[in-house]
Amino acid sequence: MQLSRKVRCGLRILVQVGAETAGTSRAVKGRMIAESQDLSEGYMEQLMIPLKDAGLIETVRGRSGGYRLGTSPSVVTLLDVMELFEGPMDLVDCNQGGLACPRQSACPTSSAWARLSRALRREASQIALSDLVRDVRSRRSPEYMI
Repeated sequence: MQLSRKVRCGLRILVQVGAETAGTSRAVKGRMIAESQDLSEGYMEQLMIPLKDAGLIETVRGRSGGYRLGTSPSVVTLLDVMELFEGPMDLVDCNQGGLACPRQSACPTSSAWARLSRALRREASQIALSDLVRDVRSRRSPEYMI
């Protein structure tokens, strides 16, 4: 199982925007995001649509315009980003959307998949965007003591 490129790139965009704008009102230019993430501007803009629709990113117009976080990074989790681009994080579809598999009651693996899906969701919900932003910022600006 692998997460899609949309999830990986969308999360990297959020981390970059969060790290570059933390504690300020400035915005990051789309061109800068695309270049630093090795994405075409068109693909980056496609990723911005669901991020903006979900309120995770907002657009700033004007000469100093660009993108900034639309909500506090402490309330955004890895699970939020995964489900934004992928839908519900269930590893198998035998019990998705209220339509149970007809074999579910006799399936010897159903409970294992459900347990593993719950573990994935639990762990992903405990990783906040703010944690990732903090990690990036601490690597970028070492403190020097004299």
